[in-house]
Amino acid sequence: MDNEACDQAKPAPIQRERAVEVFRNRFGALFNDEVLSPSGEQGRYLRWQWSHGGVVIVPMGRDGLAFVPTYRYPISKVSLEFPRGGCEADEDPAVAAARELREETGFECAPSALRPLGVIHAETGLIESDVHVFAADVRPTGSAHAQPVAEPEAMESVAEPVWAPHGEVLKWLQSGNVTCGVTLAALALAMADGSGFGPPR
Repeated sequence: MDNEACDQAKPAPIQRERAVEVFRNRFGALFNDEVLSPSGEQGRYLRWQWSHGGVVIVPMGRDGLAFVPTYRYPISKVSLEFPRGGCEADEDPAVAAARELREETGFECAPSALRPLGVIHAETGLIESDVHVFAADVRPTGSAHAQPVAEPEAMESVAEPVWAPHGEVLKWLQSGNVTCGVTLAALALAMADGSGFGPPR
């Protein structure tokens, strides 16, 4: 859909009448706002605001794309995901992406070497914050058998990255191996960029 089509298909906004904060911690704040619908009906709308923006990294190498097996408490099971996380205060998204990549996989990639792929919104019906997407070339530069060591945060549970060969990525999706919405959106941007199914540039 081009910009002209977007303008023609623009629905009326839901107006915020009053922001009502109901919870806050160091990660963000939850609001239960008073809103006015296009029909004029008053109601409530939940909105989560992260303290800082997010990042997700698509790790690419000779063996395809790397996914991190991550235990996710809300769904009570392991999810195959691209490494992701939040920016620190005043932290550039590329710097945050390089840090999250190193923490969750052990892979090193300088912020200047990351390639921006775009911005996504993880859940447009609830979360207002941006997530910046980057591609990272994580081809090994040393021993082919060297395994990088992840250093996840205390409340994270991750295993060593697993590789999906370029020709197998669609099969992984079709089989339901990957269900994380942020990961799927980042993969779509990598595909649109032309880098999701081929060797790193």
